[in-house]
Amino acid sequence: MNPNPILASVQALLNDLDDETYRAVELSVRDHAVHGLGADIDVETELHLILLSKYMAAADGVSGAEVTGLKRLMDRHGLPEVAQRHLLEFDVSTVRPEDVAEIVQPRSSLAVYMLSGGTLLAALDGLSGAERLRVRAVGEHLGLSPELIDVVLAEACLTAAALLKGDEAMIQLIRPLRHAIYRLL
Repeated sequence: MNPNPILASVQALLNDLDDETYRAVELSVRDHAVHGLGADIDVETELHLILLSKYMAAADGVSGAEVTGLKRLMDRHGLPEVAQRHLLEFDVSTVRPEDVAEIVQPRSSLAVYMLSGGTLLAALDGLSGAERLRVRAVGEHLGLSPELIDVVLAEACLTAAALLKGDEAMIQLIRPLRHAIYRLL
């Protein structure tokens, strides 16, 4: 059995970070997670989310909008350039939907958060048929119902539209919806 490429890549990255950089990233990730998820998550989980997001977006090739979104996400976490380069160079071609189920407990709020975050990045240039299929496959491996996956897809499209318009008021209105979706299990 081949090792999980997402887990292996994140572990390699963490091994390369010095203690001070790791602590800075950890504080930034914690602030972002509380804001985005409404709960703390660890650095590894957030880095897994970044790679999952890239995997979801790459179903039809990674567009300029998706790369920009990925860079903004990493900037928000205060990831150093070496970490950003590592994550951007990650080869998603070896990732399988079942790899994602090894990262997070299926049928959990965190599973919905991971699917939602990955779907949002893919939605920044509109969700293609290939991306929708990948979202559904990952969602199924995470033990999520087709109906919940539909809700995640719809919310990601709505949030992406608000982000692209720079509509901060709409983004603030959507945030409680996102948090409620994470609790649907």
